[in-house]
Amino acid sequence: MNIVTITADNWEKYRRPIWQFVKRYQQENANSDSSRWLFQLRRHHFNRPGTSIKLVLWDGKMIALMACSNYGTTNSTFIVHPTYQRTHIVLNILKEMKEELGVCYTKIKYDHIHIVKMALQAGFAAIGYADSHEKVSLWFAGGHWHKNDIFERELSVE
Repeated sequence: MNIVTITADNWEKYRRPIWQFVKRYQQENANSDSSRWLFQLRRHHFNRPGTSIKLVLWDGKMIALMACSNYGTTNSTFIVHPTYQRTHIVLNILKEMKEELGVCYTKIKYDHIHIVKMALQAGFAAIGYADSHEKVSLWFAGGHWHKNDIFERELSVE
């Protein structure tokens, strides 16, 4: 297993495989609205704070992806190949993202129990939920987070 951090320098090399991976697996376990920003991402966007993409490769094959902009508060995409969803790849990629950015937010669909468990094991905290288009997702935060970082109109915390 190899975790690759996408930068402005290697974006062109991985851009097309990332797009193909997202198109193929986003309906499985990712928020398709937040995946769209990946298709508009350019090299200069990697200079913005809080923008990062992590890929997990296994024998040269992409098996997982986590991408976020603005530390995940505006866009966060988490996609794992269905074969590898029950492994610790989720745990590893979440830890890597949290370590790189210092703070990271992501939404995970409530019915993806294994991914929710892995987020908790990676040190993320469930801080609220988002209910949009009849899909309920849980907001998770890791690192040095604050509940006000997420837009209060979307966050529902008691």
